[in-house]
Amino acid sequence: MAEKSMKAGYLKDALKYLTIAHENDPVDFGVMLKLGWLYNIMHQDREAIKWFKLASKSPDESVSKEADQAYHNLAPNFALVRTTAWAFPFYSSRWHDAFGYGQVKTEFKLGDLAVRPYVSMRFVGDVRGTVGSTLSNPAPQYLSETSFIFGAGVTTLPRYGFVGWFEAGEAVKYLTSRKDVGGMIPDFRGGIAYAKGFGHLMGGEPGFFFETNEDGVFVSRFQNDLLLYSQNRAGYTFAQKVQIYANFNGTTDRLHQYWANYVESGPGVRFRLPNFPKGMLFSVNFLRGAYTVNDFNPRKPNFFDLRVGFWYAFTH
Repeated sequence: MAEKSMKAGYLKDALKYLTIAHENDPVDFGVMLKLGWLYNIMHQDREAIKWFKLASKSPDESVSKEADQAYHNLAPNFALVRTTAWAFPFYSSRWHDAFGYGQVKTEFKLGDLAVRPYVSMRFVGDVRGTVGSTLSNPAPQYLSETSFIFGAGVTTLPRYGFVGWFEAGEAVKYLTSRKDVGGMIPDFRGGIAYAKGFGHLMGGEPGFFFETNEDGVFVSRFQNDLLLYSQNRAGYTFAQKVQIYANFNGTTDRLHQYWANYVESGPGVRFRLPNFPKGMLFSVNFLRGAYTVNDFNPRKPNFFDLRVGFWYAFTH
């Protein structure tokens, strides 16, 4: 009855049935696990984490493993201090360059407030540095910010897939030969991000899935520009560690700069390798794109891009 109620969306009824089941058999770890997931669905994670911790003591390895993973996924949300780190290096044939993006961020929990202050260090760089000058564009074009960015800011807690954030800091360039910006410049940035997955996601059962990531980002160093990103993937998950999908991406900005206005699509694959950290995910994408703004564009209006890289993240 509890499972039927959950599938039908009657969460209060499901909670009633699971509570009765737990009272009838207090050592049924499967019921504890279901209570954890139900409270999680109901956005009552303080209750959910209690049940996941209890279910992780199950003698059934499949139940204990699932509960333990769920517990450790939720536990950082209740820590007074939480540090997250992520890195995303990749190669792009479109630019014939390898890029690196990363961040280390420490958040501080202030009671039950829905926002958290943080301190952060970002890295944005690439190997090539610049594509040089052309007749139509005599100034060299740098392909990344080539900077370490130190900042302090505030972020909201995730709510229905949405997160808002803003930070102020200082960007320190690592290329001493770069003359178009100072060695240290003020850096203000912020935005709203939305991420949601549907169906059989990575790590779950085989089946079809869809994921979307929508971002709006303000960056002061790009002439106070506002950039909008939309990244979408639809495909099939195989054996929990491999996904094949189609990409549908788009980018635009407030200033209508050619490099920030394009659409692209094409096939891709993501996979995890045995014995590598759980937070590491490799990807290969082959994309066909077109610029939607071609004013002052020194390149062709269409492009191909082979992107190969990996994503790695962890929370402490």
